[in-house]
Amino acid sequence: MRAACLALVLLSASLAHAQPAKETTLLQDDLSSNRRTKIDAPKDSLDSALDDALGGPQGFSTRELEKIEDRIRAELKRDRPRASPRLIMFLYPGRIGIEKLKSMSEVNVDIELVMDPCDRSLCKDAVAKHIELVGRSVGQPQLSAPGYKISFKLLTLKTSTQMHDTEVEVYQIPLTDCIAAAKKPGGGLAWLAAQEHADQDYEPIVTKAIARRASERRVSLAGPPSVKRGGNSVDVTLKVKGDRNRAQQQVMDALAAAAIGLRDNPKTPSTAQLEVDLETNQRGAELRKFRSPGNPVGLYVDGRLGAGDLWSNYVEEVKKQAGAQRMGFDDAEASGHGGGDSNDPEPDDNEVIALLSANFSSLGGCARTEAARSSSFRGVTVTFKWLPSGQKADVGPKEAALKSSPIARCLQTAMEGIRLPRFSGGPRTIEYPIRVK
Repeated sequence: MRAACLALVLLSASLAHAQPAKETTLLQDDLSSNRRTKIDAPKDSLDSALDDALGGPQGFSTRELEKIEDRIRAELKRDRPRASPRLIMFLYPGRIGIEKLKSMSEVNVDIELVMDPCDRSLCKDAVAKHIELVGRSVGQPQLSAPGYKISFKLLTLKTSTQMHDTEVEVYQIPLTDCIAAAKKPGGGLAWLAAQEHADQDYEPIVTKAIARRASERRVSLAGPPSVKRGGNSVDVTLKVKGDRNRAQQQVMDALAAAAIGLRDNPKTPSTAQLEVDLETNQRGAELRKFRSPGNPVGLYVDGRLGAGDLWSNYVEEVKKQAGAQRMGFDDAEASGHGGGDSNDPEPDDNEVIALLSANFSSLGGCARTEAARSSSFRGVTVTFKWLPSGQKADVGPKEAALKSSPIARCLQTAMEGIRLPRFSGGPRTIEYPIRVK
């Protein structure tokens, strides 16, 4: 029998406020105590002697990072900025151990600088200088070493200003932007000014960006897009002139244009709700409304989610029903009895999706077993309720035909071993499709 190949599709029913990612410190330099700590330091004299005998550490090594760190320290010593970092860290954006790290062919690295104190009158200029300083020290977005490659991703600058109360500012800059800023005078200040403009004039800038992206995809707009940002979310509505015979494709193109236009602005919140109001050329036809969360549309744009899966699972046509009301949240949450502690973080569906991905071997094993049992099996959507306590309820396949099959019990067993975080609010419904090709 031909072996089945599993293709994982990461989907999320909605976006929530992003939680900080857990990170592994690869290299840390405490400038105040002149102390350097690194993940691959020899454990003892025997370990050090073995490294020497083998010609140095095998696999990933912090040596290349140490060179960059030394350049940062040299730049600080030469320029003597009036606000300097007290801590420099090189991080892996996730949890990983040294043994796993040594076996990787590509290692992603983030850099974090902690500037404390950072006087208010000097802080903006200091941040700008450090953007350029780090860009010069890194020099290029990728470094190649024997057996592995280092890719530099993100610089995080944390500043602490002591006034009546301590004010903490966090700046996150792609390291490619730092490198570009370092190549021209005033590049750091120019980057900050561009971010400020993108934030203050967010709605008109994004409106133009979405209209431009719609034009590129030949989407005929009936008027300017509506963009409303508030808190950690943004709502986008596009009014589109369409053809009833091609309604699905026109709605998909409009959603894609909205998602790409949102991406064009670095100040776009993590949560997006997209709506397309379609005017067809059919006489007497009513306006049709379609809605989708922004995240799955982004996956579709990236080629990580098929058009059929997006349309069937996430694009909803909003239809008027006499006497009916639409509710976008769980009944328990609506009644104020969500069960979460107010001190717990806001729910992040993406964090749950990441946990499921990290445990895909067990979930995928259920799908492999079902594929071997049934030649007609093409995949399954795992669905469950994520409770504020971190527990799971009603775990099983979404597909009615699979609810009493062996895969249902297999998925329940696999999910028992996955620990989910607590959160505040009401229960969340999570769907996680696994497709077999």
